[in-house]
Amino acid sequence: MIDLKEYSRTICKLNLFSLGLMHASNRFISSMALTSNMLKPGVGKYYRWQHGDVFYHKTGTGSPIVLLHHLDPAFSAYEWNEIEDLLSTHYTVYSVDLPGCGRSVKDNTTYTDYYYVLFLSSFIRDVVKKKCIVMASGYSSSFAIMTCAMNESLIGKIIAVNPKSLKELAQTSNKKTKAASRILSLPIIGTSVYNISEGRDNIDLAFTEKYLYNPFRSKKRFVSAFYEGAHYNESNGRHLLASIKGKYMTVDLRKALTKIGDRLTILYGDKMEKEAQIAAGYQHYNPSVKVIPISNTKFLPHMERPDAFIEACKASRKQ
Repeated sequence: MIDLKEYSRTICKLNLFSLGLMHASNRFISSMALTSNMLKPGVGKYYRWQHGDVFYHKTGTGSPIVLLHHLDPAFSAYEWNEIEDLLSTHYTVYSVDLPGCGRSVKDNTTYTDYYYVLFLSSFIRDVVKKKCIVMASGYSSSFAIMTCAMNESLIGKIIAVNPKSLKELAQTSNKKTKAASRILSLPIIGTSVYNISEGRDNIDLAFTEKYLYNPFRSKKRFVSAFYEGAHYNESNGRHLLASIKGKYMTVDLRKALTKIGDRLTILYGDKMEKEAQIAAGYQHYNPSVKVIPISNTKFLPHMERPDAFIEACKASRKQ
């Protein structure tokens, strides 16, 4: 006859042993991801924001431009590495690791679009200290537009690179998305799920299939920097991913678009399957929005074809 108490104790020990192995594995992955030292914190400064320290790098002289990477835990200011020097010949460039990403604070909190509106507003007031251009990639375009609509004294122009569709941004959370968020929020199991999702092989695959049109333009240092960014600060980027998966970052931009006049330009990779239609959606609510495709690129045209990207930026000023 089975001793139920002994059986329960055995199962409990096995579960604790498994969790211990998972925890040790998570710590090992986090430490090994930083060995390439691609994201050097010594090359920048920290802005002491009310919700934590935010890393940024300042270079160049001229009118200020703030660079905001796509809002994903693997991304950081390194996304702009290929064009930062090119821009710095004409602008004072501020490259930011957004909260929840890279070398910046990665709190266990619910990240929302308004959280980033507060950050961007504070950063421009406290660090930039004058009206600026904001160049935002992917998801970050949404809170740049919201910031511009809420306070026209902060942002003179927005260059949005492959912004998310208005339909996707307006989605709300449901039982399925909340469940995904809760799993990622679990201390050990959530970290393990996150480490699989943000594994080096998956990041490498994203560069060759999603981020770049020509897979041969992918470089080992790109993958290393993104992999390091995902696991900086013991993989606590999972808290941001939990908010994204939970659909807590969504926002309806339609009203904001009507308030920003002619200050928005959209640059997109012409090999992105639906980006032309997405840009047209923005123009539907604001016909003043300028749209410029960048040939033979996908999600990261500024990493794939930096010279062509800079030319598109120049063309946007002439329109």
